[in-house]
Amino acid sequence: MSELLTVRDVATVMKMSEDAVTKIFAKMDGVIDLGRAETRQKRQYRILSIPKTVLEGYLSRKAGRTITVNVPDRPERRRRSDSWQSQAILNLAKAALQNGCSDEKVFRLMASRARMLTKVPEEYWKDNDWSITEEDIELDELIDQGIL
Repeated sequence: MSELLTVRDVATVMKMSEDAVTKIFAKMDGVIDLGRAETRQKRQYRILSIPKTVLEGYLSRKAGRTITVNVPDRPERRRRSDSWQSQAILNLAKAALQNGCSDEKVFRLMASRARMLTKVPEEYWKDNDWSITEEDIELDELIDQGIL
């Protein structure tokens, strides 16, 4: 079976609204509709799963030639959690153990950079190397001493 795409994925690929994608693919063969039918009391609710082959077939018919679709990577979904701080601390401790790090200055610099990253859009995070160097540690010491 081919990869199943969400309405949002298809809307991104086709550069159109999610409503337009739903209208186009709702009655198409091969599309999985996990929603519920409309009744007198409740409106119709649709959750579509669109196989990649169905999307490629639709686009190929429209274009008159074979179309191959490359779906962009989905961002990792994180659910809000009351224990997110505990989980973040455990993840940091695990990474530190795996890399043999116990330097308090490195942890402080990591926290500072993580705080700074909250102000930068996530799509730009990979553009930079966020590793902490010896120069960073020396600079942090000069700042602590009030020299800089």
